[in-house]
Amino acid sequence: MRRRRRRDTDTLSLSFLDAICCGFGAIILLIVITKIFEPRLREETTDDVEARLTFLQQRLEDIAIDSERVSDRLSVTEGELERERRRIEELRRELARIESSQADATDAARIAEELEGRLNRARQRLTEEMQRLLADFRRRPEDSPVGGIPIDSEYIIFVIDTSPSMTEYTWPRMMRVMEEILDTYPEVRGMQVMNDMGTYLFSRYAGEWIADTPALRRAVMEGLRNWRPFSNSSPVEGIVRATQTFATRQHGVSIYFLGDEMHGHNLHHAAEQVRRANMGPDGRPMARIHSIGFPVIFDYTGSVQATGLRFAVLMRIITEQNEGTFVALHSGRGRDR
Repeated sequence: MRRRRRRDTDTLSLSFLDAICCGFGAIILLIVITKIFEPRLREETTDDVEARLTFLQQRLEDIAIDSERVSDRLSVTEGELERERRRIEELRRELARIESSQADATDAARIAEELEGRLNRARQRLTEEMQRLLADFRRRPEDSPVGGIPIDSEYIIFVIDTSPSMTEYTWPRMMRVMEEILDTYPEVRGMQVMNDMGTYLFSRYAGEWIADTPALRRAVMEGLRNWRPFSNSSPVEGIVRATQTFATRQHGVSIYFLGDEMHGHNLHHAAEQVRRANMGPDGRPMARIHSIGFPVIFDYTGSVQATGLRFAVLMRIITEQNEGTFVALHSGRGRDR
């Protein structure tokens, strides 16, 4: 009995010690394995993070580039859209202009037809009056008024329409009339010549009076022969410049406008411009404004033109408001060249 009890005790103690040793060995082995592989795992984790970061940065750059491309395409598209909007707006305005022009053309045709009838009815009466005035003009004594124009000025200014209708068809006649007007003034203190735009015949005398001498009178007439400055067939600009440049400095100034047609400007507005420019401090005109009308429209176009009627109406208003006289010449015997 004693022997069996000792053997059982020894066997149990040995197995227990073996188990404990194996457990401690396993723990030590795990610790050793962990220590061996721990740096490698950490290194692999850092590499993965850096690779991921590099990938994300590259992807971000790609997205930024794509965003810029999309933005550029969007800007181009917006520019094209704006251009198309402008084209549409221009087409709308053009359509409105066309519709307005059609309406104006219809109204203009109706008005022109009505004016043609009225002017044809008035033509006979005007012809008789112009013939009488021209006869008086040619028979006048040297010291009498020119067609009712008072000769009482010490300074004279000629403002001449230099449009093609004047220079091509009636220029020699205009020069003869101008010579006749000058002959009625044996002597003046100064004279000047400019066109309906305010351009001077002699630029060296711009803003100054031309002395009245026989030689300078001849120079004026000679210079007129081939004088062709630009003209817009409106007397307003030249007359206003003449009054503001000369009539504000001297008394006794007469302005003669020689022309045939009127383009542009509202007639009442044009007359008001001249009236205001020529108004003195006392409310009276500073210079007398006269006009000689040449009937180019009756001679060469085959019919009476509205521009000639506008000229006659405007110059009657201007001369009446500025203590002057308007004389309309008849067509004579044909083309004056």
